[in-house]
Amino acid sequence: MSRPFIIEKALQFAKAFEYGEFQGSNGWLEKFKRRHGILAKVTSGESKDIDDNDSENWITETLSKILKDYKPENIFNADGTALFFQCLPQKTLTFKKEKCFGRKQSK
Repeated sequence: MSRPFIIEKALQFAKAFEYGEFQGSNGWLEKFKRRHGILAKVTSGESKDIDDNDSENWITETLSKILKDYKPENIFNADGTALFFQCLPQKTLTFKKEKCFGRKQSK
């Protein structure tokens, strides 16, 4: 979770409940985080590696089921997404007692 995400959700709730005075300021967010025990933590370490058999099964079974309803003209190239592979956040907001694991870094 990120700061902008929490503020955006709070603004959506304020609008839904017709509470027009709500601003979603940084001060409000800091008090909200303190009240609910939410901290900004650096993601570190790596979670358990994924088994190669699991990913192979996902490609052959699950992905093929997803793609069967798509026509070739509705499938697009996503080469440009490679530019963002390192844009994963290094910090995240999480509850005080929860562990915060990172991901295996791309080589």
